[in-house]
Amino acid sequence: MDPKMMQKMMVEGMRAGMRMTFDAVNSMQEQMEKVWRIILEQGEDARKEGEKVLTDWMENMRKSREEFRRNLEDGLRKMEELIGQE
Repeated sequence: MDPKMMQKMMVEGMRAGMRMTFDAVNSMQEQMEKVWRIILEQGEDARKEGEKVLTDWMENMRKSREEFRRNLEDGLRKMEELIGQE
């Protein structure tokens, strides 16, 4: 088998694995958000402060996850460019 083809297949496998992982993390975060919202709705005392903390935390997690994903995608694209140049 051609080494370039094997390298391309390896990069595609890494990309597919990365996408599945990010989809799973995204799904997990959405479920956690739902649980926290239910908890906050039931407890009025901690609602306002907890809601602000939760909202900030969720936004930071979302931004960090997307930044990490973009960095990984850029790295994989660079790997593909290097493979294509050989």
